[in-house]
Amino acid sequence: MFDEFFTIGEVSKSTNIPISTLRYYDKVGLLSPAFKNDDTNYRYYTPMQIITLKVISHMRHLGFSIEYIKSHFENMDYEHTLQLFEKVLLETKLEIKKLKNTEKELVESWNKFKENFQLEKKVGIPFIDETADIKGIIYNDPVHSLGELSKTLKNIDNFEISNNLTPVLRGFKVSFNNWKKNRFTKDCLIASMKENHTNKSIVIPKGKYACVYGKGAFEEQNIVENLLNWIKENEYSPKNEFYLTFTDLIMFKSKKDFLYLLRIPII
Repeated sequence: MFDEFFTIGEVSKSTNIPISTLRYYDKVGLLSPAFKNDDTNYRYYTPMQIITLKVISHMRHLGFSIEYIKSHFENMDYEHTLQLFEKVLLETKLEIKKLKNTEKELVESWNKFKENFQLEKKVGIPFIDETADIKGIIYNDPVHSLGELSKTLKNIDNFEISNNLTPVLRGFKVSFNNWKKNRFTKDCLIASMKENHTNKSIVIPKGKYACVYGKGAFEEQNIVENLLNWIKENEYSPKNEFYLTFTDLIMFKSKKDFLYLLRIPII
């Protein structure tokens, strides 16, 4: 009798389908062995089932789900299977589009990561920059403590998530008057979004800025005072506010990891 059958090992070798996958096909009802020996628990397949398995393998390679393949075999109708092909084709096109978007985001993140790596080498070194208008969103609620800041940032996160927005820059505008009174005060929070249609306000106006990159807990450092001294030494005059913006947070683990850019407008 068993001369007309193939063992699961022989079928696996013939079809290049792992034994575990053949058992899975049996479990989900896609294709069960023609005969099972209850005493030995051996599984046996017919030559026709090997052909069927090769069809299944090909359809899986094309992206057909188990449910689609089961539907194909249950109906065996050209029109029905054509509709299944159209569904798989549409799903594949959508997946390709998704992968292309993911590839684009990976390249952007990779470039940003390389840029941040280079910026690490510039921490603490002042420079002059001619900045163009940076547009974005202004969150006008001032904050005066770490507790208020955390609450405000949480509200902003919820706003951005609910509106499907992706920030590419975040930071603060701070007046020197408030800075001198309370180093934790932020006049307003600013953000620039990847979705350009939302960037309706000028969050950082064009002009000449004295800049320096810093790293760590900004409020606990003397980076503002140091940059002001540098501005004075180079015979510039600061305006009455400064901007603090953060780079990509992919390397962020704690406050000491924050990489930020301090901008003080000068004349």
